[in-house]
Amino acid sequence: MAELPIWQYDTLFLILVLLFGITALAMQNLMAAAIVFGAYSFLMCLIWTTMGAVDVAFTEAAVGAGVSTVFIFATIYNTGVCAKPKNPRLAFKLFAGLICFVTGAFLLSALSDFPNWGDPYSPVNSTISPYYIENTIRDTHVPNIVTTVLADYRGFDTLLETAVVFIACIAIYSILRVDAAKSKVVEPDIVTSPPAYDPTDSLIIRQASRIMVPFMQIFALYVIAHGHYSPGGGFQGGVILGASIILLCISFDLKYVLRQWTEKKIMILTSLGVLIFATVGLACVIMGGEYLNYEVLDPILPGDKAYARSHAILLVEIGVGITVMFSMIGIYINLASNGRFDRGL
Repeated sequence: MAELPIWQYDTLFLILVLLFGITALAMQNLMAAAIVFGAYSFLMCLIWTTMGAVDVAFTEAAVGAGVSTVFIFATIYNTGVCAKPKNPRLAFKLFAGLICFVTGAFLLSALSDFPNWGDPYSPVNSTISPYYIENTIRDTHVPNIVTTVLADYRGFDTLLETAVVFIACIAIYSILRVDAAKSKVVEPDIVTSPPAYDPTDSLIIRQASRIMVPFMQIFALYVIAHGHYSPGGGFQGGVILGASIILLCISFDLKYVLRQWTEKKIMILTSLGVLIFATVGLACVIMGGEYLNYEVLDPILPGDKAYARSHAILLVEIGVGITVMFSMIGIYINLASNGRFDRGL
């Protein structure tokens, strides 16, 4: 059987990624640059897929090509479509070019120290990977090795990543949030007559969103709950859940969503996800084990020690999904409404 010409696809994707990246940097129209950047992220998703990193590809598709593009659109909505061209001095251009050249040369100089692609005797393939491949099922009964590494073997790192998402949400709130008193005194609203036709007030778009959102949320819950056995997990499922609510924000308006999810609820639920993750680790300490050593939770979780680790991973993924979901919602509402929580895209 002839081998699949994977390297030809990789070469094509790499050329297109470079082309789209340079094009996005060269464009003065920010909206067009955002669209090209979304295509860039989608191509990166395909590259990760060809490399066998399906979980990373899933995240790139949901975050890079999906939510990040919406965030950029929301920012452009409150700033401007076109970037103001600047003519930096020649000395600055030469200095920036020299920095890029030296950095690129330094990175390329390290290529000779890397093992050959797919080398079975490289440290990763001969030492690290075999351990996880041989012991994951026995230790946790979780077939998806990526999920086990992220939520169990590398639990501290994932907890800090979840905390970083939460801190990023708080930072955006702190920078952009404008209270009602300041909005009225410093920047009063300009009363204008409503347009004769509002293109955002579309019955077709709203009804289509009503139909799509439940399916998106069911799929997101599947991604979180089934991350043990297939590509997915708390990060991917949380982003899809957040994207479903953001779709309602765009199709209807912010007030429609804020009637269900108030600002206070969003912040409480964002912190709740981190709290669930941290509480699972604290429960391990209370039960006499190390922090995030899930096997000591065997007396309070179903099954033996290995299954206890599997169930604890699910609890951790739920916490990650909650934090990611409501962080995405809070970040979008702040960006789209310029921190006023009144109206957006």
